[in-house]
Amino acid sequence: MVIGQEELSSRASGTTRHPGRTRNRLQRLRTVVLGTCWVLVATYLQLVRGTGRATDVIWAEDGGVFFNQAMRHSLWHNIVVPHAGYLQVIARVVVQPAAHLPLSWVAVWLAGIAALTVAFVSLVVWFASARVVRSWWARALLTALVPLLPQAGFEVNATVSNLHWYLAYAAFWVLLAAPRSWKGQLGALFVVVLAALSDPLTGMVLPAAVVGVVASTRRRLAVIAPVGMVVALAVQAWVHLTRTVPHRPSPTVFSELPQIYAIRVLLASATGDHLLGSVHERLGAPLVVVAGALVGAALIALVLNTDRKTRHLACLSLAISVAYLFVPIGLRGTSGFLDGDELGLAGSRYTIVPVLMLWSAAVVLLDRLPSRPTVLPEGVPGLVGTTTVAFFAVQLLTDWAGPTVRADGPSWRADVRDAQINCQGPPGSHGFQETAIVAEARGKTSAPIVPGPDDVTILISPVPPAGTAPLFAVVVPCSELREPP
Repeated sequence: MVIGQEELSSRASGTTRHPGRTRNRLQRLRTVVLGTCWVLVATYLQLVRGTGRATDVIWAEDGGVFFNQAMRHSLWHNIVVPHAGYLQVIARVVVQPAAHLPLSWVAVWLAGIAALTVAFVSLVVWFASARVVRSWWARALLTALVPLLPQAGFEVNATVSNLHWYLAYAAFWVLLAAPRSWKGQLGALFVVVLAALSDPLTGMVLPAAVVGVVASTRRRLAVIAPVGMVVALAVQAWVHLTRTVPHRPSPTVFSELPQIYAIRVLLASATGDHLLGSVHERLGAPLVVVAGALVGAALIALVLNTDRKTRHLACLSLAISVAYLFVPIGLRGTSGFLDGDELGLAGSRYTIVPVLMLWSAAVVLLDRLPSRPTVLPEGVPGLVGTTTVAFFAVQLLTDWAGPTVRADGPSWRADVRDAQINCQGPPGSHGFQETAIVAEARGKTSAPIVPGPDDVTILISPVPPAGTAPLFAVVVPCSELREPP
C-alpha cells in the first residue's frame, strides 16, 4: 500500500484533514464578516440620512420619558413600568445605559443604539427570508427595506421609541419561516417575546405562525416561539387591564381609514413620502385615492396570477398590512391624517409596518414571476429584480434628504453646555425652569417632573409653539453638571 507524502505529513502531526469542516468554518467566518459590515453600514446610513442631525437632537419620548426615568430608577423598576398603556421593554433596555454616560453623549447613544437595533433586525430578516424567497435580489431588498425604508425618514429613523414597529416585522419573519433547529427556535423565541413585550399590537403578526408551523418538518419544535409570544401578549393584556387608563388622543372616523391606507400606504409605497404631498396637491384627494387604489389593483392582479402557496403568503402579508394601519390609528384617532387640503407626514410611525408588509407581499409575488413563464413574455421576468431594486433605489434617493421632525430641534450638545454654565451658580439661581407635560410614571398615568431649585430643564424635540408648555424635556440635577471646586 502506497501512502502519499501529504497523508504521511498529516499522520506525523497527529491530525486528519477535513475539507468539508474547513469549508464550513470559512463560510461561517465569511457570514460573520459580511453580516458585521452590513450592520455597521446600515447603522451609519440611518444616522446620516435626512438632515444628519440624529446624533445631536433627542426625540420626544426617547429623552422625555425613557431617559428621564432611566436617570431616576433602576432597569428592574423601569422595565415593568408601562408607557402609553403598554410595556415597552426594548426602549427601557437600550436607554438604561445612557444614564451612566456623560450627559453630552446621550443623544449619540440614543440615536446610535436605535439605528444599531434596526440594523440587527434587518439581519434577522436576511436569514429568515432565505426560506421564503428564491432570488438573491428579493432577499437583499427585504433586508435593505428595514433600515432604509423611505417612509421612515420623517419621524421614525434612529428613534428608540419606534423600535417596536421593527421588532413586529422581525417577529413576522421568524414566525413565518420557523427555524428547524433548537438554537434557531430559541433565537426566534427571543425575538417574538421581546417584540410582544414591547408592543401588544405585535399580536397581529401571530397568524404567520400558522403558516410557519404547517410548513415545518418539526412542528413540535416550531410551536415554541408562537407559544412564548402568546404568553408575552398575555402579560401585556394584564398590564393594560390593571395598570393603565383608557386614552384616545382624538376621535376615530372609521370611514377615513381606507382613505388613509390608500394614500399613506399604497400610494406612498409607489411615490415615497417626499413626492406624496406634491401628488396630493396636483391631483386632489379623490384622484390620489384612485391612484392608491390602482396600486392595490396591480397587487391583486399579481396575486391572481401566481401559485396557491405564494397567493396565501401574499394575502397574509396584505391582511397584516391593512390591520396594522386600521387598528393602531383606530385606537389613536384619525385626526391629523386627512385634515385640510395640505397633506402632511404626521403619524408616519403608523405606516412603517403597513408599508413593510406591503413591500413584502410585492417582493414575494415578483420573486415568483420567473417560475410562471405563461404570465409574462419570455425575457421579461429576468428584468423583474433589476427593475424592482432600481425602483426602490430611486424612491430612497428622492426621500433621502427630505424633511424630518428633528430638522429644527434644539442641539443637545449645545444645550448641555449651556446647562453646565447655568449650573455653576448656587441653587435657586438658575432662572425659570419649564415643566414638561410628560416625563415620569405616576400610578396609572404620566406626570411632569417638577424641577427643583438645583435642577435644570433641557428642552428636546419637538419644540413647542411659542407660549405653550413643552411636551417633552429632560430634567437634570445640577450636581451632575457642576464642576468640582
